[in-house]
Amino acid sequence: MNPFAIASLSLFCVVLVLRLLQRRNAWRVSDTAWPFYAKTPLVGPAQVLYQRLVTALPGHTVMSNVPVSAVLVVKRGHDAKTWTRRIRDLQYDFVVYAKDATMLVAIDLLDHLQSEREPSSADEIKARASAAAGVRLLHWQTKALPEHADIQALFAVPLTQIFEDISSSANASWWPPLSSGTGNSRVH
Repeated sequence: MNPFAIASLSLFCVVLVLRLLQRRNAWRVSDTAWPFYAKTPLVGPAQVLYQRLVTALPGHTVMSNVPVSAVLVVKRGHDAKTWTRRIRDLQYDFVVYAKDATMLVAIDLLDHLQSEREPSSADEIKARASAAAGVRLLHWQTKALPEHADIQALFAVPLTQIFEDISSSANASWWPPLSSGTGNSRVH
């Protein structure tokens, strides 16, 4: 092959690579306004429930939109990548922690469409993973959010009772029908 052609091709490739790198890093020195804005993390029923949880549970930490994979860990001896892949796109609407950072409960909000249909595979995976980890998962209807006193009463239950409930639900069906009574929660 012609040495001039090889040199020309090499020079062309170097110029092309430099041009691509320059374009790739152009945003760092550009004066163009970036297209970001701060969004409101919670709206509608989620915002209402957050305020109720925070005021009803002083001394507790309430977090919203928590990735399931951020709070559930795969036990030793199991393939962490495989198991984490199953839950990586799932999230809890809220997680409530005690003062000592112990996770007390995870909460998911259900709108009227979600409560009338069969649970999706994502719902089932989240419920099963939560039960296996010993995490109490509550499902509350957006149209029937618990009031301040109801939330306080729920968290007044001793932790030993909560863990007994979790143990029994982990061995039972992991998507029970809506509980009787108020009709506004599914408790695992």
